[in-house]
Amino acid sequence: MVDLDRLERALIAAARARRPVTYGQLLALFDRKVTRITVAALCRDLGRVCARVEAAGGPDLACLVVRKADGLPGEGYFAALRAEGGYAGPSRGPQAAALVAARQAAAYAFASLSGPVARTAMDP
Repeated sequence: MVDLDRLERALIAAARARRPVTYGQLLALFDRKVTRITVAALCRDLGRVCARVEAAGGPDLACLVVRKADGLPGEGYFAALRAEGGYAGPSRGPQAAALVAARQAAAYAFASLSGPVARTAMDP
């Protein structure tokens, strides 16, 4: 659905800015609106980008993509962590927020050490 390189640059830019990005903000970057179909496609592409970043020794960047309503990733994010055996808690509430905050901190640290990244429309 989206250019994976551009998606990766957007995620790294968000990490460098030390701020999460909403599903809607990412979709807008690709001139898409939030629908069930576009969010599902974005999540599929997000998984692809995260797999290649993690394969290269990078952190989880999917933790940076959050719902506008509560600032947490969607249910699929937590379901994937549970399936991998990396998390057994709920998808909402303080335990979920603490997990996401720790993973976001790792993404922020990674981005501050990584090389240059091209600017995206999401950059300030």
